[in-house]
Amino acid sequence: MPKESPATPSKTAVVKEKRFLEISGMDRELLNIIERRAALLRREGSWRRSKNMSKVDPQLEKQLRASWEKAGEGLGLDPRLSRQLFGVINQFALQPGRSASTGNSYNLAPGREPADARIDGPRSRRLSRMWMAMAASAGQELDLKNVPDSGPVKDFAKALIQAGASNKWDGSTLEMPASGGFQFENAMLFAGDDPANFYLLLAFAIGHMGRTKFTGQPALQMLDLGPLHKLLPKIGARLAAMNPNNPGLPARLESGGPMDEEIDLPAGIDAEFAGALALAAWSFPGGLTINSIPAYARPAVADAVSVLNACGIEASLEKSTCTVSDGIPKIPQSPSLPLDVELASALLALPAFCNGSVTVNGDWPDSEIGGLVLQDLQAMGIEFTTGTSCITATGGGEKQDADIAMGVYPGLYPLALALGLKKNTAKLDGPVQDVAVELLDRMNADYEITDNNTLELKGGELEWEGSWCSPDIRWTLACALIAYVRPHIGLENHGELTVIWPQFWNFYNTLPTGRMKPRPAKEEPNDVRRRIKIRS
Repeated sequence: MPKESPATPSKTAVVKEKRFLEISGMDRELLNIIERRAALLRREGSWRRSKNMSKVDPQLEKQLRASWEKAGEGLGLDPRLSRQLFGVINQFALQPGRSASTGNSYNLAPGREPADARIDGPRSRRLSRMWMAMAASAGQELDLKNVPDSGPVKDFAKALIQAGASNKWDGSTLEMPASGGFQFENAMLFAGDDPANFYLLLAFAIGHMGRTKFTGQPALQMLDLGPLHKLLPKIGARLAAMNPNNPGLPARLESGGPMDEEIDLPAGIDAEFAGALALAAWSFPGGLTINSIPAYARPAVADAVSVLNACGIEASLEKSTCTVSDGIPKIPQSPSLPLDVELASALLALPAFCNGSVTVNGDWPDSEIGGLVLQDLQAMGIEFTTGTSCITATGGGEKQDADIAMGVYPGLYPLALALGLKKNTAKLDGPVQDVAVELLDRMNADYEITDNNTLELKGGELEWEGSWCSPDIRWTLACALIAYVRPHIGLENHGELTVIWPQFWNFYNTLPTGRMKPRPAKEEPNDVRRRIKIRS
């Protein structure tokens, strides 16, 4: 039988195929342009953050917006949609880059000598702000020492001034005089770029009647307020976005309605808001009982409970329920700040990667999360000794074949992955994070994700090519440790860690001693010098 000739495509199919190829080609060009634009803005943002400035240059954004709108004139495009598109495209620059470019990257190649170092450890960023918020709300004096030299903490101190609570910095000490308490009515509060700042201000504003506006840097403009919309009406408040192009800030709070004395936290609630709500609950009539606290939010709520109890407020955390009574707090004039678990744990983990010992000045927190970190590090062969306001981690001890448990807390998952890669074969507790999978794929690591969504590392040699834009300072710290296993990891935005922890890279780059280079002495402007001419 003769072969049947293939059917000739219809004219309609040919036209559709042509349109598809034309449009899909344009889409690829658009995406490439967006990627290049985002890379330029990310590079600018990283430079600004390294200089302790906001990531986004307001003047540059204003100029770009004006240029965008001018370029759109006469094109027949809907101006409203065009403005929304500008906002969405800008958000790509605020997200971590996924390129493997070898551009301006920071090469992580630590030495191999055993550590013999000592460092003043970073103090808790969360507890710093919780103490500041409590004193501001109660209108009482506070003399807080060893306050972390962190951009978000300084942003919070400035926001307190906008809310009527004056304060001043003196070196590493924050002084707050007695005041009339928070003044939220018709206030416009700037929260910087850290959601924790916004959540603390919001939680205390809920207990006041009136209207309050919140604004912040672009990172907060895309904040998901959905879980808050479900919860706030139960405690007499309503939060509405003020810019239809942004789901997050700026937003307006209306508060002062009837409040339930017992609530359930909705799914997806931010851990920092759970902690902030527990901290502010003493100022609500009748206090508050908070149910359905997710496991990942327990450390934040536990910190709030510790502060409340130190202020004489009855508060407790049992499993997934926190109960806070109302009352009048008495703020200790100079409470002590423990070490920041998420940051200082990277210091205590160093001997697992380079041996030797590291002494961290500061008190390790006596908490559930703090105990879990020590447990995992001890399984890595690290032994701990404590002195007067210090803790020393020494490597070379007996290692244990145990799962890495700290991954159950999202903020510690990066460190858990670094420890797992050091062990070569390991199991990590806690849900697998997308960033972990991305890093493992970049390093060509052998791993498996189990049916219950946990990670098993299978060992093997790690690879690395190009550079990477870290999505979070915790992943940056993890890369600093992983570089002991696979040197020459390139980071495009290492400077963002400097904003949060200015001393880290100086310490890291001067190991094994960790003796930081002193700052150059400033010349006195009135220093009179004479030039002496020597005759031969």
